Amino acid sequence: MPATSAHVLSPESLSAAGRAAERLSLPTLQSKMKCDPEGYEAELLLLYRHFESSLHLFRHQSAVSPSSDPAVAKDLGDLAMFLAHITPFYLDKLADFPRQIAELLRSDARSLPSSLRCHLAQALILLVNRKIIDIEETLELFMDLQVLGDRTLRKLAFSHVVHNIRRMNQKHKNETKNRKLQNILFLMLQV
Repeated sequence: MPATSAHVLSPESLSAAGRAAERLSLPTLQSKMKCDPEGYEAELLLLYRHFESSLHLFRHQSAVSPSSDPAVAKDLGDLAMFLAHITPFYLDKLADFPRQIAELLRSDARSLPSSLRCHLAQALILLVNRKIIDIEETLELFMDLQVLGDRTLRKLAFSHVVHNIRRMNQKHKNETKNRKLQNILFLMLQV
């Protein structure tokens, strides 16, 4: 796939997946995948493999040189957001995807470009909001992201945590979940 501002599936990749030769951007494909999840599984697998190879390439480039290719970072961020949007329709195929994003943020957040950090955090927030993953799994990560010195990411992470806890307690207080979240925060403060 070319590293342009809008991702486009080439006619060759679509014909390999048994589709008519038409060019589809990620937003168009996302819309079509939401309407017909079963009909677009081949495209999903193709794009998920592309995400994994972009992730591998990005990690390899950042290990070799601290200033990695911005096109690879943008590609990775766009694919992460795309996959986060369609994960509810392909839970079995993308079961490992939330863990991959969280692990990338946990291990490489300091070395990631700011825009990629924000894209990955937004993808994770989307997955939490859609209840694909639980806030308990990401609370420590979002608290850690607040100390990176990235103002945009700090505001995003803080507002997400506060908004999620408020929403969780809107109808009635969820004491067991509140206690779990408090324990996570207290453990972080003790370290």
